[in-house]
Amino acid sequence: MSSDAASQVDRGPHTSEVCTRRTAGHTPHRTTILLCHTGALAEWQPVHVMGVDDGVVTLAVGDELQRFRNHAPEALAAAVAEGGAEAHVNTRFGYLFLASWPRDPEAVFSLCPADRPCPPCG
Repeated sequence: MSSDAASQVDRGPHTSEVCTRRTAGHTPHRTTILLCHTGALAEWQPVHVMGVDDGVVTLAVGDELQRFRNHAPEALAAAVAEGGAEAHVNTRFGYLFLASWPRDPEAVFSLCPADRPCPPCG
């Protein structure tokens, strides 16, 4: 991952709505993005974004499919369409980094388990 992470995380998410909620599935927090890049390599898992359907993103992790939610599934789907389906998940924080990050600072998303609905933004 890039060493200039601090300079790449100041822009807001793809959505035009402002989300101030910092729980899983909502707007990634700048500090947490930086913490992702100071952690161990073992905390990173390569994934392939299979799709976003009905508010749920499906990731291929090796031979296994995993499902997650994000507060802005349309923005996530658009970012994948624009930047490609290859990505990495930081397993410690549950952040999805699309391959276009850090060139596209908005290509990082917080994930929460699909069996838990994301509460409304606030």
